[in-house]
Amino acid sequence: MAGARWAVLVVPALLYFLSYFHRVAPVVVASDLMAAFAVSAAVLGTLSAIYPYCFAAMALPGGSLADILGPRKTLTLGGLSMSAGSILFGLAPGFGAAFTGRLLVGLGASVLLIAGLRLAAEWFRTDEFATVAGGAQSVGSLGALAGTTPLALLVERIGWRNAFVAIGVATAALSVTCFLLVRDRPASPRVTGSGLAFREVVAGIPNVITNPRSWTAGFTSGGIYGGFAAFVGLWGVPYFTQVYGLSRVKAANLIALAAGGLLVGAPLVGWISDRLLERRRVPLIAISAINVLAWLPRVAPTAPLAPVFLGPVCFLIGLSASVVVLVFACIREVNDPRYTGVALGFHNFPAFFFFGVTQWLTGLVLDHLWDGTLAAGVRVYSPGAYRAAFALCLALAAGAFLSACLVTETRCRNIWSAA
Repeated sequence: MAGARWAVLVVPALLYFLSYFHRVAPVVVASDLMAAFAVSAAVLGTLSAIYPYCFAAMALPGGSLADILGPRKTLTLGGLSMSAGSILFGLAPGFGAAFTGRLLVGLGASVLLIAGLRLAAEWFRTDEFATVAGGAQSVGSLGALAGTTPLALLVERIGWRNAFVAIGVATAALSVTCFLLVRDRPASPRVTGSGLAFREVVAGIPNVITNPRSWTAGFTSGGIYGGFAAFVGLWGVPYFTQVYGLSRVKAANLIALAAGGLLVGAPLVGWISDRLLERRRVPLIAISAINVLAWLPRVAPTAPLAPVFLGPVCFLIGLSASVVVLVFACIREVNDPRYTGVALGFHNFPAFFFFGVTQWLTGLVLDHLWDGTLAAGVRVYSPGAYRAAFALCLALAAGAFLSACLVTETRCRNIWSAA
């Protein structure tokens, strides 16, 4: 049974790998998309932003699907939607079709992690959950890394259209495999939540939303992940190339260190919380404090951070983003176990809402402080403009720390009660 518990997560993990891959993939083919569809950078930004907004919109519906249909069917449907979207994106004759393809990818990807964690909730004990969630985030980090240099190499070899079609076909094969091999629960389940009636799940949604203990944990994740996404997914490379004069490759390597921090930190933080400390709130506060410290050097009104410290600070930003694994556990453990999918899905709303809004707001700050400098037609922002933009990330980090201090300690067990 011990081996079977981990084996049942293999295919869902691969699907989540591909969902994270799609999260960062447009960055690699940005110039190809602008040329193919004759669109501006602003329009391309809209295309890329569909993904996080799908996650925010599907937070509660996605969790509800995992409770009503069960994880296996939800994972299969999510994978098939992501597959169809990737293929349509690769074959798109115009921007409208590409937009629809990206929308299908976002909708399908938005349910995969929640359904995977819902599956883990049936197969693993409560005091193992953060470790499993940490492993999932590490798999996602690998997907993010695959969406950079490996995708670029694939695109150079077969073209961006063929690359996305091939990825879509592989996703479809994984989805079918998931339906055939994955089972929602062990033969003798401890607690069953999958298969609830639609009416029961809808009735449980207000309980999760109106639970203040859900929000304190959710705001912690949203504040930290919003800054992480803005830096790693949008402004990190321009910051290093324009402020430090680094090449694109060297700047991307520093961003890879941030992804590496998440890759290492997620399972480590989960294990420390589950096994070493048997606490949620203490490591949550500690990691939130690390996140605040990691942003301070980028905002301090002094000379830019010495190049020798760039790598370690990037690693710390990624490491502190691993807080998400504890938030999943916290939200699950303060809500009715019958609605685990809804509770896990709730986490995605603040996380991805802050993801999308922070990218937009930091862009507004940079444009507001732009002094008109151009290089090869690209806007060049001053160190002061970047400091102001990252000050917003620091403010979010500080808010996340305060929110973490208010999180309810669960001691790695479900503390919800009808009272």
